[in-house]
Amino acid sequence: MPLSQATEREQIHNRTISITAYQRNDGLVDVEGHILDIKPFSHHLLDSHRAAGEPVHDLWLRLTIDRTMVVQSAEAKLDVGAHGICHLVAPNFEALAGLRIGPGWNRMVRERVGHGRGCTHLVEMLAQMATTAMQAVWTERAPMGEAREGGGDAPRPPRRLPAGMLNTCYTYNSDSKFVREYFPDDYQAAE
Repeated sequence: MPLSQATEREQIHNRTISITAYQRNDGLVDVEGHILDIKPFSHHLLDSHRAAGEPVHDLWLRLTIDRTMVVQSAEAKLDVGAHGICHLVAPNFEALAGLRIGPGWNRMVRERVGHGRGCTHLVEMLAQMATTAMQAVWTERAPMGEAREGGGDAPRPPRRLPAGMLNTCYTYNSDSKFVREYFPDDYQAAE
């Protein structure tokens, strides 16, 4: 369902974020993020000029993770940064190697590439990359040729949620009806 009808307006900026996970032949998973910022009008920055439709940011980040959610390597590429020196932070993102996606992820990311050691936009996107990684790694594929819709029993979930998911959102809250039904070992009645 779309949002309610907006008041008359004019677009002044567009940010597109795309995050895709790939299963590698060596058993690892690549999670790649891309940020593209474009303005529909010509504008000046302190050290550059952008024509209408020309990117203000065109940024890439790849995390390679194992099945335990540990980052094996990280690579950043800033094809277009807002300023001429932005691309110099790319090697700093290699410091993410060794971190485990899970509780404390955002704090650990900020310790390694935050506070002026990275790119604000890529650091912010890392939170979304972490949830994409979780969805990619924790999703079990249906066997080849197996029909899911309307046929056969649904897969039985484990009795416990994967590490790091409990109390992350309304559905996975320890006292939710969903957790009580599907993950009874994690369920705790509200006090």
